[in-house]
Amino acid sequence: MSLAVIFNGQGAHYQGMGQDFAQAFPEAEAVYEKVEALTEYPIRQWITDDLDALQETRYAQVAIASTSIAIFESIKSQLPAIEYMAGLSLGEYASLIASGMLDVEEGFELLKERGQLMTAHCNTLRETSDIVMEAVLKMPLDEIQAVIAEVNQEKEQLYLANLNSSTQVTIAGTKEAVEQFKERARERGYRRVMPLKVEGPFHSPYMAPVCAPYKAVLADVTFKEGEVPVISNTTVQPHTTDEVADLLVRHLVESVRWQETMTYFVDQGVDKIIQIGPGKTLASLLKREPNAPDTLVIDKVSDLDKIESFLGG
Repeated sequence: MSLAVIFNGQGAHYQGMGQDFAQAFPEAEAVYEKVEALTEYPIRQWITDDLDALQETRYAQVAIASTSIAIFESIKSQLPAIEYMAGLSLGEYASLIASGMLDVEEGFELLKERGQLMTAHCNTLRETSDIVMEAVLKMPLDEIQAVIAEVNQEKEQLYLANLNSSTQVTIAGTKEAVEQFKERARERGYRRVMPLKVEGPFHSPYMAPVCAPYKAVLADVTFKEGEVPVISNTTVQPHTTDEVADLLVRHLVESVRWQETMTYFVDQGVDKIIQIGPGKTLASLLKREPNAPDTLVIDKVSDLDKIESFLGG
């Protein structure tokens, strides 16, 4: 058996997430206490009483990642050797922390800074432009790329953002460019293009103004050799200590290559995947992929009863 652990991204939050672990495991409680002290954010209050606060990237990133790490710390002693880790978008940071490449203190201070920079830029974008993100469903990637090239003939304003699966890709662009994309996609027989409720055009060149200030923040961060290789969303290769900071800057403006990451796991012989943290998005994406490894979601304490049979089955 070869096991990989993955972590969900932004948008996975729900009311009460992780709080059953905080009540049942001192390790989870300790994570929340530490992150709240570091960031001065009332994370558990937001999770239980003010979920609307997590509509803002600056708060959502810290809350979701802290929940993922709280759950991981609670259960890691129950897991066998982990061969690889990865996370979708924000989830990449949870994997860097869980692997030991980033310690909890620097990891969450970094996420706080990143979230603040991203929210500030997204607020500016909303005031000055009409950029949107949409999900394209059940349209082959080569067809999507061809339509984007057509739309961008006169002016580049539409980009691939998340390559989530063979049936789901997200795009970012001006409203005009996205409407052109929809029209041309319909001409090819594809009609499922749906708006996303996100704060900004993440993982596209529209986030470029965030790169320089974020690079300055990363200059003060120390990355260590992790206990488990973490696969980069950007290169689909294991992170190294000398390249990870540059890749995290590129991560802001380049596509998330998630489908390729799952293919990488399969090529490396991974046959079991555990998704740790709130939501079931990544496991749901994997269900639609041929030859995908068996996947288990650990989202609630009640899910722990499934670990032994999942790993031994």
